[in-house]
Amino acid sequence: METISSRYADFVTTLSYEDLDPITVTQTKKLILDLLGVSLAGYSLMEFPQIVVKYFAELGGAPEATIIETKKKFPAVSAAMANASCAHALDMDDGHRFGALHPGAVIIPAAIAAAELSHAGPKKLVTGIVAGYEVMIRVGMAILPSSLTRGFHITGITGPFGSAAASANILGLTREQTTGAFGMAGLQASGLIQVNHEIEGAKVKPINPARASMSGLFSCILAEKGARGPLQIFEGDDGYLKAFSEEDKHDLLTRDLGERFEICNVYIKLYAACRHAHAPIDAAVEAFQKSSVAPSEIRKIIVETYEPAIRLAGMKRVTTPSAGRFSIPFSVALAIARNDAGADKYCDENVKDPFIQQLADKVEMVESERWNALYPQKRGATVTITDGKGKSWSAEVELAKGEPENPASWEEVYSKFLNNTSQLISRSQAEELGEVIMNLEKHSVEQLTKLI
Repeated sequence: METISSRYADFVTTLSYEDLDPITVTQTKKLILDLLGVSLAGYSLMEFPQIVVKYFAELGGAPEATIIETKKKFPAVSAAMANASCAHALDMDDGHRFGALHPGAVIIPAAIAAAELSHAGPKKLVTGIVAGYEVMIRVGMAILPSSLTRGFHITGITGPFGSAAASANILGLTREQTTGAFGMAGLQASGLIQVNHEIEGAKVKPINPARASMSGLFSCILAEKGARGPLQIFEGDDGYLKAFSEEDKHDLLTRDLGERFEICNVYIKLYAACRHAHAPIDAAVEAFQKSSVAPSEIRKIIVETYEPAIRLAGMKRVTTPSAGRFSIPFSVALAIARNDAGADKYCDENVKDPFIQQLADKVEMVESERWNALYPQKRGATVTITDGKGKSWSAEVELAKGEPENPASWEEVYSKFLNNTSQLISRSQAEELGEVIMNLEKHSVEQLTKLI
């Protein structure tokens, strides 16, 4: 019987490095570079991933895969969860606009752990990551928008499938094993977006992608040992699609599967904040640069944007860096006051800064019918800054920097990587790590993991 899982299994088990064009390979390596930089900074700057890493390091176990900062190997599932918690801690990891999810934080930690576990080569690592992105993104696109409006964290509920796809390819699972692994992965799909709405909850948001990363890899390990999950995990009467979506776009799950790769449609973030805050930040910075006024002369900032941006990134008064990442008012104020909204700018010092808080209080969020109508094709914002004399300056951004249609330059991506890695390792170590990643075919996975 052919099922959605079996069709995914056909794709995953037959995809090879030779099927990937140079653009896809380069994009994949660029996303590995970006994700590992974000992960190192996430561990260095945020408390939650440090708690997770410490726990798994103390737990110990079989030396299978590397956990960030420890320079030691632990069970592969432990490494996947610990490293994924670092990857999502700053909310600066990659994403996909039409899937409304963050694939890299889930898939890359699982893929590296699977590669270490199976002693796979770098080409296998790249291929597995492409497979993982493809499956996870397609599932996300198929279940939107109802799954999000019902309160599910899309990264958490789609991630187990992406992690399973990447791990199955890298571990060399058979078609039957891979189909069974998808069944078990779907049983573990979980995650609620309530984490975006609470100051304390925002701190532990990485638990959703971290659990997803571990779950997919765990499912593949169990499948390799003979376990099987439900064959109709997607389309069954009480399956995934019925549980998570009121009206799924069934054709998006498998249409043109293997003919194009969604990994090439992923965005890279330049700010350490919820993606819905990025267009407001870009527009606010542009409007401020037009104005030639000092930040202290600003009387009011109007941010017009689409409803999900306000709902998911609309915290007003924030008291922690984690909460600040889900606050358009704080993020806009931070970018204007500090001329940046990078990883190290979302810190206690800036959160407690009276001037930044006062500037954030001047930000008014307005739901725009125009931007609502364009969402999600455009995730835009219009920002108007008014000074004390009543003079105004406006700017408009349809798509934040880093989207495929508005790409970040290599210089911007590499600068972000160096800034992030410098939170934990030296500049020379960061440059060595960057060289290994971007020339991965000439190196080994072991050489890569020794540097994180």
